[in-house]
Amino acid sequence: MSLRTSFTVLLAALPCAALRSQTSIRWTPSLAEARTLAATEQRVLLLAFHMAGERANELLVADHYRDPLLARLSQHTINVFCTTATVPCVPGVTVAQQQAAEREARLQVLKIGPGEDVIAPQHVFVGPDGTILSSVPYLVTKGELEWVWVDAIRRVDPGFVWQLGPGARAPARLAFGSVERGNNTPPPTDQQVDEALKELKKSRGGILRNLQQVELLMRSDRADAIAFVDTTLKTVTGQPLATALDTIGVVSPPVWYGVLAARLEDRDETVRGAAAGGLERLAEPKSAAPLLKACRAEKADRVRGRLLRALAAAAPAGKDTIAQIEKVLTKEPSTDVRAHAVLALGRLEDRERVHAGLEHALRDGSAKVRATAACVLAERRETTFADRLAAAAAQEAEPDTKAWLEAALEVVRGGDGKAFAQFRERVLGEAPVRPGLSGLGGGGRRGA
Repeated sequence: MSLRTSFTVLLAALPCAALRSQTSIRWTPSLAEARTLAATEQRVLLLAFHMAGERANELLVADHYRDPLLARLSQHTINVFCTTATVPCVPGVTVAQQQAAEREARLQVLKIGPGEDVIAPQHVFVGPDGTILSSVPYLVTKGELEWVWVDAIRRVDPGFVWQLGPGARAPARLAFGSVERGNNTPPPTDQQVDEALKELKKSRGGILRNLQQVELLMRSDRADAIAFVDTTLKTVTGQPLATALDTIGVVSPPVWYGVLAARLEDRDETVRGAAAGGLERLAEPKSAAPLLKACRAEKADRVRGRLLRALAAAAPAGKDTIAQIEKVLTKEPSTDVRAHAVLALGRLEDRERVHAGLEHALRDGSAKVRATAACVLAERRETTFADRLAAAAAQEAEPDTKAWLEAALEVVRGGDGKAFAQFRERVLGEAPVRPGLSGLGGGGRRGA
């Protein structure tokens, strides 16, 4: 290559390098340096906790942390990437630096000892004085991360000017003054998957007596692990199958969406409902098409609402998603389905349509739907609805619904939102999902 050609290639590469630097979050490699900068400049410190090899964590690194809008927002805070990963994960931070940051952040800032993890992924926002402002664990949308980031900055600098994007909303798991603690469960290694498959194939008819190995496969994203479990579940029916689908929704990577989508046509509505619930938790965009098809075909009320929620999770900006939700809100006779549609509405990324739908829901003839609107307003922390909530609460005749409206008003005015922790169970009768396969060892097998 000639000198002139080399120079031309270099010039062509420079804009790309500059673009990359402008569209990635700016990280400070040293936690000690970051804490000093945060205190000196009176800025928020962001601690981004990461677990290597886990799909949600890797998605944040590959996508969210390279988003131009979030990169611009990161220039207003001091940001530290914290992980025990043995390979470099983000630009400008070495393996030794990211590992030291994880250890020091956990011990010095969060006061969590070496025997306990910070649940990852998790974003922790710390004030200049070292006080934890807020945190949000697990995978969040870009809009949710934007919202909590801006909120943290404004807790230090109330005059911070930032126009939130249309998809920005408060994360449902948002916590103030604390972090999510526990023990991270890393995805299984290839060796562990190989050994589990070998053991299960040897057991033949005793597969369901090796449920720990089946659960291990459920946490893998390997095609052979998915295919083996999928085939195994074809021998299971009823509630045991529903429980297995619940478990996939909680522990499996999004690539498992096909296993759940295939059960949307099961003859048992309990199974179809569990499949929809699992797809809501996976929130895989590729599941939108089968979910839309199921929404249009489903007859059982108890399943239709869950399908709407799953569709909103998979395609929160989709035109078909919005159309399905708005149709239910305005024309659906079933109170329960309309209530679930309100929850689905809260996942959308068109703030104008969300606000219009919530305003409609607050006037719904059903107390359950009005209470659900209060729940969504609280979860999204829609501050612009404070006066509307106050008026709705003053006019509400049903005592429990009035209490929910008043609780939502407290949240949008800065409350902690704990009153809504069990809302779905108390108002919609939706029992918490308890993952596990113990039920498969009993009945529920085809031909049993």
